[in-house]
Amino acid sequence: MQLLKLALPLTTAALVFGQTSRVLEARSKQTPAEIPQPTTSTPLNAAIEELRVMRIKIGDSIHPKEYGEDVTDLVHVVEKAYGDPKALAAVKSAVEGHQLALEFWRCDRVNGYEEMHECRDKVLKDVFTKYPDIEEQAMAAVEGENLSYISAGLDKDEVMQAVWQKTSADTEVAINAIAPSLAQKEPQP
Repeated sequence: MQLLKLALPLTTAALVFGQTSRVLEARSKQTPAEIPQPTTSTPLNAAIEELRVMRIKIGDSIHPKEYGEDVTDLVHVVEKAYGDPKALAAVKSAVEGHQLALEFWRCDRVNGYEEMHECRDKVLKDVFTKYPDIEEQAMAAVEGENLSYISAGLDKDEVMQAVWQKTSADTEVAINAIAPSLAQKEPQP
């Protein structure tokens, strides 16, 4: 029994060492230019990573307070970002979308039914300006209804999801815009 307990760690160590030695042997045959260098993190890369984390948190059902803190942090990171114009524009667009979603969500804290819908409609104007296709969908959803407030005929969660889909698309554009530069730094097989 004790031999079996000893054999398992030794086998694991042999496998790990074997893999490590193969990697080291392959690296020793590469010229210095072929050895992958660690990518330096730029403010733009940091902003994109923050957006990716935000997308994951949203998918896991984020709390409004946490979302507000994350958006605030994201704004500070993006203010320092520079680099690829296409990626930077996509990052800034995603941040603007997150700010609009946060404003819309914060309308839930306004006291009173009328005041809440006034707040939501005000934010919706900005959402519709930024995302005309969301406006088109919203107007189709409330068509024929006699509403004092457009937001009264819309599902709040669906509005949030529509905005988050747009921020996610912007995040993908940013990732794809910098991906070629990252791919150039990695050795090709």
